[in-house]
Amino acid sequence: MKKKIFLLLFALSFLDSNAQVGINTPSPRTDLDVNGSFKSDNIIAGTIDGLTLEEKDRYLLLTQDVSNNGIKRIDPRVPGAPGIATIATYKLQNASGDWVERFNTKINTTDYSLVILSAYFDRDIYLGSSGILSLPSFGVIDFNGFWNLYADYSQMSSQTNGTWTFVCAIYPKTYVKIFGERVRPLGNTSSGTESTPILNP
Repeated sequence: MKKKIFLLLFALSFLDSNAQVGINTPSPRTDLDVNGSFKSDNIIAGTIDGLTLEEKDRYLLLTQDVSNNGIKRIDPRVPGAPGIATIATYKLQNASGDWVERFNTKINTTDYSLVILSAYFDRDIYLGSSGILSLPSFGVIDFNGFWNLYADYSQMSSQTNGTWTFVCAIYPKTYVKIFGERVRPLGNTSSGTESTPILNP
């Protein structure tokens, strides 16, 4: 009987000291150590409380370091940190005079927002016989599911073909709050105030 108890205690002590299981690793660091990737079709964590309206405006953007799998906060003030937007410069050369009817960026409008930060033309513009002086018109439109750039000096032209330079910010729509067009009549005056602001002051 003493022999059986001794064997039982010996077996239990062996199980206790070797209770670490490793998958794809010869030296597990904890009770269960999986070295690899895993994708679940079901949520395996507990229920997560919903965010309040205030909390939705205050969230952190996180990134995962591919070298050590660490999670860290995106801080755009730190040199070399990953960003949440792409800055792209488009130089549209040899445009017909100053006119760019449509330039397809091939950036899809479903997943991305594109904002023009600046646009300029590299040639002098001459006033035609119309006597109308105009400012440049440039912008971005959704055409067939892609962002398209356009630019023109209406009723004016350059004497030679030139280059339009667009500096654009491109954001994944998951990082951007998109509000619809807000039409506000000014009632034949030169000023107005938003009655329902989109962000609380």
